[in-house]
Amino acid sequence: MKKPFSKLFNLLDKTGKHEEDKIELIPVESIVPNRFQPRRVFHGKSIKELAQSIEQHGLLQPITLRPIEEGMYEIIAGERRFRAMKSLHYENVESIIKYLTDQEAAVIAIIENIQRENLSPYEEALAYKELLSMEDITQKDLAISLGKSQSFIANKLRLLKLSNSVISALQNNEITERHARTMLSLDNDTQYEILKKVKQDELTVKDTELAVKNRLEQKNEQINFNDDVSFVMNDLDNDIEKLKARGFRVDYDRTEENAYHEVVIRIYK
Repeated sequence: MKKPFSKLFNLLDKTGKHEEDKIELIPVESIVPNRFQPRRVFHGKSIKELAQSIEQHGLLQPITLRPIEEGMYEIIAGERRFRAMKSLHYENVESIIKYLTDQEAAVIAIIENIQRENLSPYEEALAYKELLSMEDITQKDLAISLGKSQSFIANKLRLLKLSNSVISALQNNEITERHARTMLSLDNDTQYEILKKVKQDELTVKDTELAVKNRLEQKNEQINFNDDVSFVMNDLDNDIEKLKARGFRVDYDRTEENAYHEVVIRIYK
């Protein structure tokens, strides 16, 4: 059986510059970003530094585009370069035109970013998820194709289960990937609680692991307490009903507050 990614990785050759490639000047206003771009965050500082380099040395490598409709092109490779040139108010961009399908364009955009190792951990996880959804492959196939272990792929994909608050902090480099991983066993509210503590107290990964462990233990104790109380209340209800069945007059009232349970029982003689 042919490995599904053997063909897909060969697509990267289509973005490389070949002798027959013709460099064309394409108007900036005719270019749109790649809809399959796995990168979610483009840091202004890095774009500015790239723009300064382009202004000083020129564009060393043309961007790669594909036609999507008459007079319009979509970026296949080089979105950072495009953004930098746009910030410099260039009217035209040196480009190489390739004719690719949607799937080919998506695969190339994702793999190019992964191979250049310039994605955040969360963006990388999204890219793996996207690749797995495009072809009938397993995590094992993907791991082999990327030269990674299967556990590496699986661990990256687990990051997608994090709460939005933790993902945002990870994307903005407020916490490390290892910090984020420690919170995977927590619900969303508790993740936010721990995240706040990590940022305020500048906790190390080890300190964060301890904070998570303590919080889980507290939660388990609380659950056990509530379970015990529920059993007691159920038994009490049954006992009250037994007294009433035997002819006793019983007034029974109970309320539950955040901090306590209150039970009032009057058994008349």
